[in-house]
Amino acid sequence: MNTVQVKNVAPLTDFGNTIERYMDESSASKQPLLLKRTGKSSAVLLDAEVYQQMLDKIAFMQSVTEGLEDYRNNRTVPAKEIFASLEKIIAEAEKK
Repeated sequence: MNTVQVKNVAPLTDFGNTIERYMDESSASKQPLLLKRTGKSSAVLLDAEVYQQMLDKIAFMQSVTEGLEDYRNNRTVPAKEIFASLEKIIAEAEKK
């Protein structure tokens, strides 16, 4: 497993004794905090907004990867066909 590269590091016992201070710092700095237990990386504390942004980026990258995989395996549809289908759907909706 790779080592986590984080500038802010705290021992788990210190974190446990001053959680609120670390939470405030994490919210203010938006930087991850690496928690260590017996000198080894144990967990990472992230601001909730930063964590959500990471999840969004990961989901986007997975979508791009899937799209490239579809393209490589000829699982694509020409844009003309997509637009024709959309026009048909719109025309049907306008009739109602």
